[in-house]
Amino acid sequence: MKNKKNIFINNTNGLDYQSIANIITNDGYKINHSSARNYVIRGFIKIAKYISDMHDLKYTDAQIYEIAKSYKFQTSVAELMKEINND
Repeated sequence: MKNKKNIFINNTNGLDYQSIANIITNDGYKINHSSARNYVIRGFIKIAKYISDMHDLKYTDAQIYEIAKSYKFQTSVAELMKEINND
């Protein structure tokens, strides 16, 4: 069985990229699942790059990409955002 990865939005239990694409399309912006994935990954790349630069870490673009698409990294960022939002 293929292990699907989910992205967590607000208080949902997690959505796959197709579900995210469907929500965006229903809101009037046509998008497919691969574009949804690309937008999500690009956002996490910016976050990973910022954190890397802030701590003067010298990761390559390939390393930043691997970090950004990591489930652990994405989950950690989401948890930090929830924590900040609850303060």
